[in-house]
Amino acid sequence: MDITNYINQKNKCCVFNLTKNKAILNELNLADYPNSDKFKKSTENIFSEKDLVIFVIDSHKIKNKTIFKITNKLNNVLVYIIDDTYMQDNETQCKNIFFSYGYKYQGKCNDDKVLVFIYDIAEYKDNPDWLNNKNWANPELWEK
Repeated sequence: MDITNYINQKNKCCVFNLTKNKAILNELNLADYPNSDKFKKSTENIFSEKDLVIFVIDSHKIKNKTIFKITNKLNNVLVYIIDDTYMQDNETQCKNIFFSYGYKYQGKCNDDKVLVFIYDIAEYKDNPDWLNNKNWANPELWEK
């Protein structure tokens, strides 16, 4: 998936850099979007379905699952994870944690320094080929 194209398809993007690396937004071409280094957790989703919330995090936010406490009420979330030592040593475990929360792994970017995960409720579940009216919900074929 082309991440830049995915971001450009959204109505509005808000970026939250929760790392100490202030230059990372320029490196990821996110500096032109509204951004902050803090995210205040809300009891409700203040973003629309077409809005994208982007988080740039260190791997310790995966280890203590802080990122999931922050994002649990959001519809469209893109997470950039700095590929630091902890992430490199525990990459499979960290990926599995993201998978268990419904995120899809999109690969690495920025010269393999950053991992990308997306949670988009509109694309949460892929429909299998057999789940359609041609294969099983077609009464004309019941007699065959």
